[in-house]
Amino acid sequence: MSENKEMLDAIMRAIELEKETFDFYTKAEHKTFNPAGKRIFKWLAKTEEGHYLKLNDLHNSLNESGRWVYYGGSTFDLAPEGSDEQAVSFDTDDVEALKIAQGIELRGIAYYKELAAKTNDPQGKAMMETLRNEEIEHLRVVTEKLDRLN
Repeated sequence: MSENKEMLDAIMRAIELEKETFDFYTKAEHKTFNPAGKRIFKWLAKTEEGHYLKLNDLHNSLNESGRWVYYGGSTFDLAPEGSDEQAVSFDTDDVEALKIAQGIELRGIAYYKELAAKTNDPQGKAMMETLRNEEIEHLRVVTEKLDRLN
């Protein structure tokens, strides 16, 4: 039972982290006037919101029945670049937001890796690994955008 309590606490922390991350990306999307920045931050916010909702489902299911829920991954695709994105460059604030985003995604990767290691349930392990892989993809997109700017 204490293992279940420990996992519930860890999932609650993951829920809080996803909410904080969603809030950050939403603010960054609204702050930037750059179309590429808006597109990327909007996509990141959508996927973090999806993680938040799925983790809430998981927390409720584990708390009520001790069962893991299935998570097949995010269904939000990053919109393709628009032609107006090439003519506009990021300003310093947008670059700083992307650097902060890198740190957030690195922490998410580490946290989901840790949670995957802590669970013995195959479905739970698969869910945490899928979440980690999605955070790895977020990091790739953010890093690619930063590399283009530098």
